[in-house]
Amino acid sequence: MEEAKKKYLSEFAVSLYSARWIITPASQFMSGGAMDEQEQEVAGNCHIYAIGKLPIISYCKDSFKYENGNLSGHVMYQIEGKVRKKEFSFEFPLLDNAVEVKLSKYPHREVVTLDQLGNKIRYLPASIVSMDLKWHFENSELRDIEVLYIGQAFGDGTRNAFDRLKNHSTLQKILAQAQYESPEYEVQILTFEYAPYRIIYSMDGKAENVISDYRDMDRFRSITNNHLSEREQVCLAEAALIRYFQPRYNEIYKDNFPCDKHKILESCYDLDFSGLIVEINTEELRYYLFSPTVKPNYHHICQVDLLDPEKRWGFFHHSRGDGSFFKMPDVIVRK
Repeated sequence: MEEAKKKYLSEFAVSLYSARWIITPASQFMSGGAMDEQEQEVAGNCHIYAIGKLPIISYCKDSFKYENGNLSGHVMYQIEGKVRKKEFSFEFPLLDNAVEVKLSKYPHREVVTLDQLGNKIRYLPASIVSMDLKWHFENSELRDIEVLYIGQAFGDGTRNAFDRLKNHSTLQKILAQAQYESPEYEVQILTFEYAPYRIIYSMDGKAENVISDYRDMDRFRSITNNHLSEREQVCLAEAALIRYFQPRYNEIYKDNFPCDKHKILESCYDLDFSGLIVEINTEELRYYLFSPTVKPNYHHICQVDLLDPEKRWGFFHHSRGDGSFFKMPDVIVRK
């Protein structure tokens, strides 16, 4: 028999999950690339951003053609010095008074349309061709994004992640080192909007000698009547994702979350939340996220035990009915 450390009949977890998101090459937003209205809305309301990397995709100059409104040729990328090529062909009409289609200068990463005065009207990055033709669906080299850094951008409608990142010292460091260490890769920025948190309720009916009277019900009322602020939710999501992915360029929260000393947990402890569950999902565009400690997937669920298991068991511990308990698998606990 294990010594029971369950205190209450009921336990509660904060559940945070990503909603809308966008991905863009760092080079595009650093050079002032334009977003459409929907992308601007998501960027303005995003809460979490991730910095990752994917292979650089370019057009092959030798096979590039534009004839009768049709764009064709090959795009190419490299993995450890070995060139991969993919053929494409699709309609590409001249719009907005454009009269010419031209391949950009080396490394030929864009197709541009020009008006009669030579002004650029539109551009089409080779990476967009790859995305639109869904080559990454079955190709892990183009699909899997290594998470290098996790950060937060408080979505208050006045400053989005891209505004913050333009002068972000860590991004500048990543851009410089990526160019030196992985010249075949391009830094990508992924921004995520998080929905308001949910409360997940768990009742362990087999647990014995636990508090199940009015005190347990008072905890439920307190949790439902006293809400975590939006900023607290964003901080919790950021910390959990950093602890989960352990990205190369993060330092805070990477190894020691959760900890009693972290101020972002004060409200959780005051309300007696014992669990934190943070999800991040990139299924919509079929990109996978991974890190040296996490396998590639489009849906990640980070589960964090907020309690010290040496002192008390909470949301992730359940009784077997014979006086012994088990802990749910893949839960982050204190080191």
